Amino acid sequence: MKYFPLLLLAFSLFLPMKARPQDTLSLQEALVIALQNNFDITLAANDSRIAGIDNSSGNAGMLPQLGLTGSRSFSVTNTYQKYFDGREKASESNRNNNINGGIALTWTLFDGFNMFIQKKKLSELEALTDIQLQTTVENTLADVITAYYAIITQKKMVDVYREAMAITSERKRIAAAGLRFGSSSELSLLQASVDYNADSSAFIQQAKMLQNTKVELNRVLCRDIYLQFEVFEDIPIRKDLLFDKLWESVSVMNPEIRMSRTAMSIAMLDRKSANTTLYPRLNFTSGYNYNKSESEVGIMSLNRNRGFSVGVNASYTLFDGFSQKENRSKAQVRLESARIEAEQTELNIRAHLQRIYNDYLTNLQLSDFEQANIVLAQKNLDIASEKYRIGSANDIELRETQKKLMDAENRYLTALYRCKSSETELLRMSGGLKN
Repeated sequence: MKYFPLLLLAFSLFLPMKARPQDTLSLQEALVIALQNNFDITLAANDSRIAGIDNSSGNAGMLPQLGLTGSRSFSVTNTYQKYFDGREKASESNRNNNINGGIALTWTLFDGFNMFIQKKKLSELEALTDIQLQTTVENTLADVITAYYAIITQKKMVDVYREAMAITSERKRIAAAGLRFGSSSELSLLQASVDYNADSSAFIQQAKMLQNTKVELNRVLCRDIYLQFEVFEDIPIRKDLLFDKLWESVSVMNPEIRMSRTAMSIAMLDRKSANTTLYPRLNFTSGYNYNKSESEVGIMSLNRNRGFSVGVNASYTLFDGFSQKENRSKAQVRLESARIEAEQTELNIRAHLQRIYNDYLTNLQLSDFEQANIVLAQKNLDIASEKYRIGSANDIELRETQKKLMDAENRYLTALYRCKSSETELLRMSGGLKN
């Protein structure tokens, strides 16, 4: 439970202080907002708090139980009595008044060390909810980072299609002018109009995707989904991630691996708890009782008792139909299953880490390659555009060079975003997002 406020403070301290437009949302601000507002984090934090409350000596059975009882009764009776010597006695409306009260204490002195085992189990359960809270926090941070850079990517793609519209709009202007002066055909103007409409449609679709991604980020931040904002357009990529160092951190910090190990620890404690039934139980009891009885008929008109009691009782189960033996066997099987699950989790996490790391390296290479390819495609488009203006290049050639530039830019942005997403996942798995 201590993990959450410290992480929130850490992000708050690193908020950028430079002046900028109010509607521009930085990544650090988005992360702080998510930590403050996200519903999943709040629910996980509440579960962690509940586990902390449950982790007490009383719930483990270490403390005594103290109970208070009390009662009072009143009755009115008619009595008829006949003795062996022939005497008879009758009375009506006899009043009886009874008062009882007591306080009792029961304290388990020895239960085969089960109370200590249960206390350790409660501590492990609290630790498990803390890990689950950490998992929720890091998953949310990863969602925020991924959505934030998705917005940047979508925005840059919108700019790509906006630039494409500008180029095809210039083509329309040149084709229209050529048609007026007789230097080009109507077919060129129609082809330019078709391409412009296609670019406009792609622009509209991309703008919709950008808006939907902003809605998604607002949802993760648990704020008004219609809130408009801008983002900083840099996508920094770390190029220093090494698999061996990542795995070293993952094997220690990864929440899934830590949860599987904690589950195995809990299974070991359950097995120990099952073995405690082999020992006897010893309880200490004490109490104080008060009783007062008043009657208008009978031998005594008043009877009053009060006093303390102290005792120790021991119990040991000799035979219960092999129930305890079966419970111990099942606890051992559950422990073996927990060990297998821990090994399986570690293997799955390592395989997933390797796949994500492969994606990271591939997209890192692709982004560098496509960035260089954009420069070549831009030069090719500049040459084709100049030839188109002087009439030495046709519509198909210009459109093809334009499409190659658009494709290169889209491939570059896609590779850059996938590389950032892989980087984010690698850091999430290794516990590096909080840094």
